[in-house]
Amino acid sequence: MHRRTFLASAAMGSIAPVSAALTTEDARHIALGDMEFGWRHEADRLHGDLTAPGTGWLAVGFNDAPRLDGTRFVIAAVAEPPPRAEVHIALPPDHRTVEALTGRSSGLDDVAGRFEGGRSILSFSLPHRTADRFSRDLSPGRTTHLMLAWSHAPDFDHHS
Repeated sequence: MHRRTFLASAAMGSIAPVSAALTTEDARHIALGDMEFGWRHEADRLHGDLTAPGTGWLAVGFNDAPRLDGTRFVIAAVAEPPPRAEVHIALPPDHRTVEALTGRSSGLDDVAGRFEGGRSILSFSLPHRTADRFSRDLSPGRTTHLMLAWSHAPDFDHHS
């Protein structure tokens, strides 16, 4: 499938209704349909845990407004070792890695993933802030809009 299909599906299915305030409290959790996302803050990083059904990719995105354009998202395929994860920026009708757009590291770290009980499970961390033009402030106390999406296929260009 084309990236255009992925982005349209993600926008219609996930980004509009989900918003959560990130705080310094203990781990927080949100469930939407068949997906779950939990997060906590440690030092200057957001630590996330994401689960979705099946062996395809799964993604969580962050934006300062309820829109797809400009969403900074972690997308991963974990069913086949080793887990593969990247940070992309949604630029409808496309999405590209932070590295390709900025020449800088996305700051994605602590990536671990597995397939268990019919679900893909991903753990990762991101810096609260980055120095690139697509940065989203994930600091405690800030509000962010979440995008949750998953696919049946591990190809990052496959629609959600």
